[in-house]
Amino acid sequence: AVTAYSGTRPIVADSYNGTYRLRESGRGNGIETYDMNEGTNYGNAVDFEDADNYWDNVNAQQDEVATDAHWGAESTYDYYWLEHGRNSIDGNGLALRSYVHYDVAYANAFWDGQRMTYGDGNGSWSPLTALDICAHEITHGLTSYTADLIYANESGALNEAYSDIFG
Repeated sequence: AVTAYSGTRPIVADSYNGTYRLRESGRGNGIETYDMNEGTNYGNAVDFEDADNYWDNVNAQQDEVATDAHWGAESTYDYYWLEHGRNSIDGNGLALRSYVHYDVAYANAFWDGQRMTYGDGNGSWSPLTALDICAHEITHGLTSYTADLIYANESGALNEAYSDIFG
């Protein structure tokens, strides 16, 4: 896959209905990456698709950031598995779902308790799908399944710090 921030990287995608999509089932219960099409309703998200499984999706919509998010989730899963023996963020293989192109000119990324969401930036900020940001958001999920640090005051600062450190 051609990514926006990390060059060309190997990813796993699945074959579905004669095309390929950013889903894989070899890590935990899967890693999936969806296109929000600048919307905010997760139910309207669609698969990113590629005809030949060579993800050179560099275009005006910046779809190459989807492969950053997908590769970032795979890499972060692999780190926690290989270095800490952890099967995804909940220890039981929780599927890691990334949603890219969230809202219009949204300059942030976040973990909402279920998934990672990435905005495209706002002109001052580029799309927020670099590896350190992906790992940061996934680590918020890990923290919610382990320490469950309340996101306020000192515990919120620790939550943010752990995500920064592991990111």
